[in-house]
Amino acid sequence: MSSNVVVLSLLLCFSSAFCNTELNYDTVYHEYVNEVIQFEAIKEKIQRSLLDIDEGTWVALQMLDASTKIPSGLLQGNVFDLGNFDECYAIKYEDIYGKYCLGTLQMTLPTQKYFDVFKFNNTQRRPKFNIHPQPRLADLSEEYIGYHFAACVPSNWSASDIPGLLTYTEDMCYSKATEPELSPGAIGTIVVLSLFLAAIVASTAFDIFLHYTNKEPPHELFISFSVLTNGRKIFKSTTNPDQLLCLNGIKAISMMWVIIGHEYSNALDAPLSNVLDVVEWQQNSANMFIMGATVSVDTFFVVGGLVTVYTFLKSMDKGVKFNIILYYIHRYLRLTPALVIMSLIHLYLLNQFANGPLWNVVDVILVETCEEGWWSTLLYITNYVQRGICVPQAWYLSVDMQLYVLSPIILIPLWRWPKIGLGALGLLAVAGCVVPFAIGYSENLGTMMTGDTTKYMNDYYIQTYTRFGPYVIGMILGYVLYKIKKSERKVRLSRLTTCILWLFFLTGLTACVYAGFPLDVAKEEDRWGNSMFLAFNRPAWAVALSGVIFLCVAGYGGPIDKFLSLPIFQFLTKLSYSMYLVHYAVITVRYSAMRNLWKFSDIAVMHAFWGDFIFTLFLSLILSLSFESPIIILEKYIFGRGTATQVQQKKKPEV
Repeated sequence: MSSNVVVLSLLLCFSSAFCNTELNYDTVYHEYVNEVIQFEAIKEKIQRSLLDIDEGTWVALQMLDASTKIPSGLLQGNVFDLGNFDECYAIKYEDIYGKYCLGTLQMTLPTQKYFDVFKFNNTQRRPKFNIHPQPRLADLSEEYIGYHFAACVPSNWSASDIPGLLTYTEDMCYSKATEPELSPGAIGTIVVLSLFLAAIVASTAFDIFLHYTNKEPPHELFISFSVLTNGRKIFKSTTNPDQLLCLNGIKAISMMWVIIGHEYSNALDAPLSNVLDVVEWQQNSANMFIMGATVSVDTFFVVGGLVTVYTFLKSMDKGVKFNIILYYIHRYLRLTPALVIMSLIHLYLLNQFANGPLWNVVDVILVETCEEGWWSTLLYITNYVQRGICVPQAWYLSVDMQLYVLSPIILIPLWRWPKIGLGALGLLAVAGCVVPFAIGYSENLGTMMTGDTTKYMNDYYIQTYTRFGPYVIGMILGYVLYKIKKSERKVRLSRLTTCILWLFFLTGLTACVYAGFPLDVAKEEDRWGNSMFLAFNRPAWAVALSGVIFLCVAGYGGPIDKFLSLPIFQFLTKLSYSMYLVHYAVITVRYSAMRNLWKFSDIAVMHAFWGDFIFTLFLSLILSLSFESPIIILEKYIFGRGTATQVQQKKKPEV
């Protein structure tokens, strides 16, 4: 034991200020050690808290070893030093445990000089990157802005007992002494999941028995939870004349784009060692592919409106009687069971999955939001209630559900009086540009990168009355495609016209992604330009995307249509709703459990993306097999066959 103490003592001498030997650093580093972190004060206080014997000394050295020293890279924007979380968390001495606390050095008069020397202005937030506006990691709230350093202390200390200029809170402290136990809600969730697992095992076993004995099931409900039967449906590719196969590729690629965007947004709010490099990255217009990725959400609004009109009119042609009550119930039952399960996991189980220096982020973003807003999420009104979004990305479900609920106001006239219905859609498409402009200009919202994030999100980003434009454009496209399929007449376009249209639409899609760059990097505020961007960028994306879909369906898609219609995309599309529900938690949990700093680069983020994507795909398959596919069968027998909702059995995925 004594030899270990000697080795650790030498280590601490070289890496901190625990020896009396003069440090060969500039004065600012001396002051940083003695004034900001106050190693000596922490060391003496820890020793007083522990018995002065060999074992107590060893424990004290472990705590000091796990704490922050002088971090490297301060001049490059390294605002983190996470110490050694696992070393601290594993400490146990009699009835005392190690307590890991992550503190924040905020800009105050005593600390101003350090921010000036290290060229980091703490009065401003870290570089903004809000693909999906939510508080994250280093940007939890105002009090967490600054340098972040760790201290390992005895568990009988409170956060306020730690010496130094850093601000420590109990929310960012972790110890085995306060390790969370399973709550009654967590136990209840485990019981519910276990019951579903038992149904899956029993149904699958029975299905396997029927398969090997060449028998038919006495009723389809007996195999409604079978992995074998439901798995075949998910992995099997189907084609029929009414299908719009190019939509599979568009939806699958858009879902991957959404996940990449969330990967970057979490990565750039993670504990980076090169925060200043992020600023340079954001000044590069080539990276608008990521910073402008929010238009991928509008892809799903377009597809949502298209599928709603197209399937409704097709069902009317088949003589199906429209039942508006079943129309709504069908939609609710398709979306809600999987959302309920994910809400329960967020609420009761997610904080049991791991731990780490930044694990409180999971509580703030994924758990507490469910405690406040689970009911509004399940009622699909969370974008108006705004008391926490359970499953943060579920704001989209609220907008989409509200548009779906309102859609019969257009669907019925479109079927009975097409000219009136199309006229109403035209007026709504114009309103879809006017309303965002009016709100953006009157509220001076700016852009996602330059404006007030909370205001931008609450007043524009998640509101139905500002995001309905692409949905309406999709409805118009749905009517056009319905007429093309119904007439069975080939649309005649010359080769020159086809080439011009493809060039126009692809250029339009590219322009919509990169159009916001001048506004994002502008030195001065452009209120008019920002408002025009909010008014026309997303509708323009919807029009260009509609053009691409139209050309593919009309038979002028060529290799692009063949690519978008590949069977692999049909498989991914069937899982896209589950992927939407799962992926954000997968990404956030992984970044929140990080023990070490990492250096941001495109290669590093893409490497992380593919790992998260495969893990998301696997979990999505489980969620779909367990809670999506069985509900389709159960609903069919609850409400019977032949309703308008049955024609729309293939649920469109959401983002």
